[in-house]
Amino acid sequence: MDDALKVSDFAAYRADLEEHIKKFAQGVKREQGEVEEILGEILDRLSALEATATAPTGGHLPWSLRATERDWQDLADWIDWLGRHYAPQLHLRIWPCWPAHGGVVEELAALRAAWCAAVEADADPARVGSELAYWHQMWLWPTVERIRHNYMFSECETDHAQDRPGRPTDADALRARVAEAETERLRLENARYAFFAEVPQGFTTDRPDGLWRRAGDDWEFLSLLDWEWHGVEKPPVKREILHPLPAERALELAADRQSWATYWAHYTDESDWRAGAPPTTVVRRRRSPERVLDEAYGPDGAWEPTDAVHDFLSARPSDPPYLVEIDATEAARLANGDLGL
Repeated sequence: MDDALKVSDFAAYRADLEEHIKKFAQGVKREQGEVEEILGEILDRLSALEATATAPTGGHLPWSLRATERDWQDLADWIDWLGRHYAPQLHLRIWPCWPAHGGVVEELAALRAAWCAAVEADADPARVGSELAYWHQMWLWPTVERIRHNYMFSECETDHAQDRPGRPTDADALRARVAEAETERLRLENARYAFFAEVPQGFTTDRPDGLWRRAGDDWEFLSLLDWEWHGVEKPPVKREILHPLPAERALELAADRQSWATYWAHYTDESDWRAGAPPTTVVRRRRSPERVLDEAYGPDGAWEPTDAVHDFLSARPSDPPYLVEIDATEAARLANGDLGL
């Protein structure tokens, strides 16, 4: 009788406990649903803000953006076959929502590509060994484990969990690092050179007439036309006008392209200039070792060859234009802010 009473009491206690557990579970599920709904909305907004592009820039697209509809279906069929054929443990299975996870898609596409290559290789009777055995060891399970470990994919056991994309690259940090890398690249590239400023009469080391560099017996000059270094057997100038320069200062001068040009405001004649008429255009001259280039700023915003500088300086034509030398800042203003160097 006492045993029956105890069993009866236990049954009632169990029923009461189960009821409390159910109510607790329902409450947790309801609150969890509300929390997930709020989180989902937040994640959607974050995704919209942080997704700056659907594909990387440049000429290389990920598989997901190169694939055709047929490619997608072939991959899906293969993934379904993989799940049926291998029937892995639950924690290693590929959840049905894999197409919604960008990184997982790329991993699986690469895994299938490796499998196709291994199958084709093993079909060759002349081959020794098994590429498929290598694929199982090196690609299949490591890839599956990596997917479940490294992606949000592991949270999708019951329902799909949306990816939370990473924050976009810090643009300021990227620009700073690119600049640092370029500076270091130039330093290493030019460490083997001795640099010289070409300083004939009327010029200074701060504003030379040309830049030269030497590595051993090999000489090069900086072309002021294409801004590349060109080799020569020996400098076609007197050695006494070549003044040594630190590499850093030489590179600074090379980068300041506007300082290598002489600019003039172009007037029809001197009387127009004296009367205060505006210039008709801007002309410039660049004296590069390979040749002298004279250009005028055209109405379409492009620099075009001109004889104006030659005609003014030689004064041989009967009706030469009148040029007034100006600095780069004034030239840019007259050229609507565009020097095009």
